[in-house]
Amino acid sequence: MKPFFSMCLISLICLTPAKAEPPVAENVASPQAASSTENQAKTQTKTQTVQLVHIQNPPHYAGIQLGDVLQRRFTLSAPATFTLDSSKLPLKGLQRNGVELRQVQVTQAPQGGNIRYTLAFEYQVFASSGQPVQLHLPAEQIVFSGSGPVTIPAWRFWLMAQLPDRLQPAKPTLLGQRPPQFLETKTISQGLVASLALTLLGGLLLLYRNASWAWLPMLNGPFAQAYRRLQRLPATPECATRASLLMQQAFNQHFGQQMLASHVPAFLALKPTFNAYAAQIQQFYAQANRVLYDGQVPAVTDYLQQCKALTRQLRSCERGV
Repeated sequence: MKPFFSMCLISLICLTPAKAEPPVAENVASPQAASSTENQAKTQTKTQTVQLVHIQNPPHYAGIQLGDVLQRRFTLSAPATFTLDSSKLPLKGLQRNGVELRQVQVTQAPQGGNIRYTLAFEYQVFASSGQPVQLHLPAEQIVFSGSGPVTIPAWRFWLMAQLPDRLQPAKPTLLGQRPPQFLETKTISQGLVASLALTLLGGLLLLYRNASWAWLPMLNGPFAQAYRRLQRLPATPECATRASLLMQQAFNQHFGQQMLASHVPAFLALKPTFNAYAAQIQQFYAQANRVLYDGQVPAVTDYLQQCKALTRQLRSCERGV
């Protein structure tokens, strides 16, 4: 019976379930805690670094020429505890690979718990080449206190060719030239000179014949006026009387008063330029008195010719010719 009882007891012990021990909390929660700690560390590290938010490059990367101005704009976000080290920025006027830095502008504005920095770099191209060549705006290092430098990548562009490398001289390519054929201008010049001379002569003749302005007293004296009127008189007895009156009127204007035959010596003393024709003047007054006061009219045609001839001579005297 004892062996049977012992076997039953052993079977009972084997069939009785063992009390399960509670799981160790440390072993179960350990992976989740490690993951959460790692995320917190990454977030903290991310918020404590400078981030390059945006880069704005020039709109065109090809066709850039000598003297063109290119501008790049960078936006960075940094924690408030970090400060931009402006002394480490590239200096204005720095030249690298044919590109000169003309201007550096820095603006900042708070954003949340960070500070957003905007940097504008202005470059000018001074390189030149006979063929298109690829250049680049240099990479820049932006340094913050409490953090490592932030690298701005370079930007490549194509420089347009200015002049060919090998310039050919222009002289061999020129075509032979012939001097222009001169036109014969001698005949034209002579005709022009003759035309000008005739025009000038005609103008002087018209001025001499018709001038009556006060600024030409030599051409429009009393005897000149009397001579022009005598030229238009016909050969009639009335015109002979008219001729005598016209000549006496001219003498009166020169003498300044009514002039008679007895006044001839005084007239010649007053106007010595007429002394050369003293005898003709005395003869005229003798004939004029017979025509005007005695009614003795000589041959009309001869008398008019004598009056015209004397008047023309006296006109030359009053003009000083």
